[in-house]
Amino acid sequence: MNFVDSYQLNEWFLTNDREKTDEIMGRYVSFLLDGYTLNNIPIAVDTILGYMRAVNEYYKKHRFNPPFDKKDETDAARLLVEQKKYEDKPDKREPLHDKVIIKMMEMAEGGDPYGFRRAIWLWTGLGRFGGFRRQEFAMEKKYEIQVYVKPDDTRVVRAFTLQNFIFFDEDERILRTKLAVKKREIAQQLGTEYDIQKNRMNGEIITFNREPVCPGLCPVILGLDIVEMAMELGSTNPEDPLCIFRTESGDVCYLTGDMITKYYRFVTKLVFPTISEAELKLISTHSLRVKAACLLQQAGKDSVYIKLRLRWLSDCFERYLRNTHTICAQHNAALRVGSEMILAAVALSRANLPQHAVYKAVTADTFVYELEDED
Repeated sequence: MNFVDSYQLNEWFLTNDREKTDEIMGRYVSFLLDGYTLNNIPIAVDTILGYMRAVNEYYKKHRFNPPFDKKDETDAARLLVEQKKYEDKPDKREPLHDKVIIKMMEMAEGGDPYGFRRAIWLWTGLGRFGGFRRQEFAMEKKYEIQVYVKPDDTRVVRAFTLQNFIFFDEDERILRTKLAVKKREIAQQLGTEYDIQKNRMNGEIITFNREPVCPGLCPVILGLDIVEMAMELGSTNPEDPLCIFRTESGDVCYLTGDMITKYYRFVTKLVFPTISEAELKLISTHSLRVKAACLLQQAGKDSVYIKLRLRWLSDCFERYLRNTHTICAQHNAALRVGSEMILAAVALSRANLPQHAVYKAVTADTFVYELEDED
């Protein structure tokens, strides 16, 4: 047997016969999904897709057609599509818990006013309003500015820059940034400008008014604090990023998505020591955007309002909504009159009293509540 014959015998799966390669890849994917891996554990779809790319490269290296395409209607592709749907359901990011946000605010106090904890708190506080995506308030590397390159070769800084925070006075006239920071009381509105957006609504500006009742969570004041921190740490040009902080060693660097995710999980673990690793993995930078959607849902805002304020064009935001404690309490309140009527009917029945008394009682109660509401 010559070398070519031996090679073909050992590499029998190298073929351009699509029927054979489809069967081979289907079985391979099934084995991987069943946990027949190096560590004998099931692996995620994204990892399997990496394996598929490696197989394709191997085939191309030996001058055969790549056997896998995730867009094909093969058994392997369909298996991975269905498995991905299954993975996505439990892996939806969870919103930041209110107790975690409170803890973060407390941990930001008393430390370096330009340090890491305060920087993350400021962005988290403002993110409750804006529902920022990771790329809008964080970089990938702490010493490198990440940019988008537009079709005309224009370079745009990925995260918010100094020019993206626009302050207005009470007459909605734009203030010079330095003046707004120096005389804070005249800044009555903050506009956050999005140069590049996932939904392609580039250049959109979302505005926020002052919050006089809760100044500690006022979006205008939080925005002023972010700008002041950036300017103090050296951001002076309009294109300079705002996601900046000072390390314990005195270096100045950028917040990254990984830093924020790790800190969110760290604080969550402090607040809920018994939380499982699986639950903790559902907390990430994106939990801030989920939280913003849930807050508006809890406030009773409809889908049009949520999409307008948090910059969605489709109804995909609905996957972010949760049955939070507030939503559950609202459900109880919505059914309370009916529940009281049922309990009253049961009580009257036990006392051998006429049932029509229930409706009189409910009518009377409702009438009283209406008077109280008007008052």
